[in-house]
Amino acid sequence: MTRFITIAFSVLFCTCGYADMTKGKKLFDNAKCMECHNVEDFKDKKIRKSKTFLQIQGRVSACQIENDAQWFDEDEHDVAVYLNKKYYHFKEKE
Repeated sequence: MTRFITIAFSVLFCTCGYADMTKGKKLFDNAKCMECHNVEDFKDKKIRKSKTFLQIQGRVSACQIENDAQWFDEDEHDVAVYLNKKYYHFKEKE
């Protein structure tokens, strides 16, 4: 029984931090984010506004609210992870 509980908690904690980059890219593309942004907004370190992963998450949240994308929290997280992996390369655990 103890072994079952240990395995169950291990699976639970392993999946909680999982982000789906493919889903994040699809959400990003479908929301037409690039109509307001361009690649340089993300790539050019001199002009980009986010300096940490937490700031990326905040900006994704603000943009999705402004554009009425109606994403869930995990959708916002998936988009933030996608942007971070593609452009920013910040540590996700701060």
